[in-house]
Amino acid sequence: MSKNNQMVWISPPMFIGEGYQKESISSKGHLCSYCHGNGFFWGEEQQERVKKKCPVCHGSGKLDAVITIEWKPAK
Repeated sequence: MSKNNQMVWISPPMFIGEGYQKESISSKGHLCSYCHGNGFFWGEEQQERVKKKCPVCHGSGKLDAVITIEWKPAK
């Protein structure tokens, strides 16, 4: 489950037209919790220790979050 330490204030945009009812917010540079920011794991191949890229962050050690907001009429 995600944890968030910052607050996002959400309010509808002043002008919403047909086809413009989605918007995105991005938050960059979060530490990868899978590899703990290392970007790799130690693995073994034929009795040798080798570095293997993290399957989640692909070796960067960091992740970016993209939050998508879709505006639609209330029911």
